[in-house]
Amino acid sequence: LLEDHAGRRRTLYSLRHTYATLALISGDIDIHTLSRQMGTSVSMLERHYSKLTATMAAARLG
Repeated sequence: LLEDHAGRRRTLYSLRHTYATLALISGDIDIHTLSRQMGTSVSMLERHYSKLTATMAAARLG
């Protein structure tokens, strides 16, 4: 957990990013709850993860 596949030390930012990504992919949490958990705004999450959420929406449409 402390290092990535290439042996580079992980940062708090990378762990935070991984958490947000996995939370959104799982679909178990909505973006509003996630923003409260992470102490950030919905608009910030939308800015940084909009491609991810757009891809997920397209996949749901088939």
